[in-house]
Amino acid sequence: MSRFSVTITGLIGLVGAALLTTLCLIIMAQGWLPVLVIRPIFVWGILLFLTFFSIIEIPVMIVGIQRIAASTNPKAKFVALLTNAGYVFFAAMYAAPFILLTGKLWLGAALAALSLVRFVTAFIFLPQ
Repeated sequence: MSRFSVTITGLIGLVGAALLTTLCLIIMAQGWLPVLVIRPIFVWGILLFLTFFSIIEIPVMIVGIQRIAASTNPKAKFVALLTNAGYVFFAAMYAAPFILLTGKLWLGAALAALSLVRFVTAFIFLPQ
């Protein structure tokens, strides 16, 4: 895997994350869905729960993608790059239910911004 290919697949994941997050923000800003979780204790509980899993997944996925890429299988590099795109994108998958359930747009956008952290970690640790 080259730094260029890791960057391109990471950018694909970032664009997908931005599109999903923007869609969720528009849905809630326009009031197309009602806010279901109102109590602050539940809002913060959901935020901390999703943030915890989003952060704890970072080293696990980096090691996993490195091991996939180190395989002798000729298709391993392709699978590793595809996994990288999904890895970067998946922070938005944590942010989407938070935004849609709580209507907290800025906190949800901050949770989705972990896609940038994932992109940077992939950029630093994946190329060999």
